[in-house]
Amino acid sequence: MKLSILVTSFFTVTAVQAQSLLNATASYPQLSNFTELLSTFPDLAAGLLTSINTGLQRQTVLVPSNDAFDSYRQQNGASISSLSSSDVGNILNYHTLQGALSSSDIQQPNGLVSETALRNSTYARRENATDAGDSLPQVVYISSTETPTGRKIKARQISALSSVDVRSGEGNAIELEQTPGNWSGGVFYVVNGFLTLPVNQTDTMTAANLTAFVRGLVRTNVTEGTNAARGLTCVCPDNQAFEAISNSNDNLTDGPGSLLATVSRHGLTGSYYTSNFTDGDIIQSQNGYPILVTRRNGSIFLNDARLVGSNYIANSGSVHALDRIMGFLNTTTNETTPANASIYDNTSNIPTPTPMTTSVTSSDGVIPTSDATDNQILPSATETGASGSAAGGDGAAPTGSTEGTSSATSMRGLLTGASVVGTAFVMSLFVL
Repeated sequence: MKLSILVTSFFTVTAVQAQSLLNATASYPQLSNFTELLSTFPDLAAGLLTSINTGLQRQTVLVPSNDAFDSYRQQNGASISSLSSSDVGNILNYHTLQGALSSSDIQQPNGLVSETALRNSTYARRENATDAGDSLPQVVYISSTETPTGRKIKARQISALSSVDVRSGEGNAIELEQTPGNWSGGVFYVVNGFLTLPVNQTDTMTAANLTAFVRGLVRTNVTEGTNAARGLTCVCPDNQAFEAISNSNDNLTDGPGSLLATVSRHGLTGSYYTSNFTDGDIIQSQNGYPILVTRRNGSIFLNDARLVGSNYIANSGSVHALDRIMGFLNTTTNETTPANASIYDNTSNIPTPTPMTTSVTSSDGVIPTSDATDNQILPSATETGASGSAAGGDGAAPTGSTEGTSSATSMRGLLTGASVVGTAFVMSLFVL
């Protein structure tokens, strides 16, 4: 009798594990459009994740609700199923996160950067010179905040504790319901919109209304180089702050006081997100200037500039907005000299960059200083002396992830229930 119970329990648990994504989502009436989309593109559903198939890893799928399909149709004048199979494939890849993320995973205090299955080089160009040619997948940024009633994601709320903010291309965000569903290859979450495929750096800046910085790139003739770069973070002063310097600066390219040097000083090699701006770290700009990261009263500062917009996902990395042009850090005292108009009036006061002797850390690992200029996006970066939602908090300017593991099964498992969990794989062949 006990043996019979054990066998029955094994088959019951295995059947749950072997449930396909198609069958798992079919029990949610609000996801009927998603199941229909998979049926419309069977070839995509059969091979979506083969590029990251590592056998025993799992994944998280963000499943758009029927409301998300309706919103897409209203905004674009056509249904998402009218797109080409390659476009739909890229979108579905972006909705597939590496690792089975739990509810606690998506509530990291500093946010979570999660890699996805999107590797198409049009949308994913995060690798840099130190990655030895390896292709890095695109990411999404998931953030949460505390409220008087508990933890929720920034800004948007469906009910008291039921939503999470997922930021994608151009900084666009969708809401994720906090309770996951289960299927044989991992988990899925219902989202109220479609993620936006990332675009290049300057288009991302424009979407974030950082147009003065874009004009600075145009004036110094480095727009093409900026958009061609791989593995890049741009920290852009907001329009008012940047125009105060750029409009009166006729020196476009000559020396450390030039406009080119200023824009170059706001470019970082590597993909930086707010979750990996670590308090006390000193990182290096593309033209060799040190930048001290400070976290204070819920705000993030780069030298004396506060992040006022963050985690705008670009195809080659990310874009953040600052409330001012970053000042010049003295690494001996950790004090910052403001980059105001007076210092530009007498450029002899502007220090020349000093190569750092420590490693430069990015979200993609440690970038040795000797390699930090191998992937320059702005021509002046090789010359001596030349280059969302709010971060929150009211901190005074200083004077000075659990990430999803690499995944997952073939998309074939989404339809057939092919499991990645040991012995359950055998059972999944029979449970559909």
